[in-house]
Amino acid sequence: MPKDANVIGRNVARLRYQLGWSQDELVTQLQLLGNINMTRDILANIETLRSPADSKQIEFFAEVFRIQEQALFPNHRHFVGKEVGIDLREFTRRRRSPR
Repeated sequence: MPKDANVIGRNVARLRYQLGWSQDELVTQLQLLGNINMTRDILANIETLRSPADSKQIEFFAEVFRIQEQALFPNHRHFVGKEVGIDLREFTRRRRSPR
């Protein structure tokens, strides 16, 4: 698995901890939502960045934590020791047209 394949695992663990849930409790909550293949071992591997979460799992995590999916992702990512991200201010400034 590539080093950057799992970027949500730490946030999943943090959100679970903030709710005071064990891994087993989170797995139970996820399974109550619907048809998802999740075990404590799968969750542990996601939280410790050993395996990535797929799109369905991300959707279920967002639902159980009652957050938007984007909130699971970090604001900035690091590649080869360099921080990479888009500064939205660059793209949201209005440019004045010459009159």
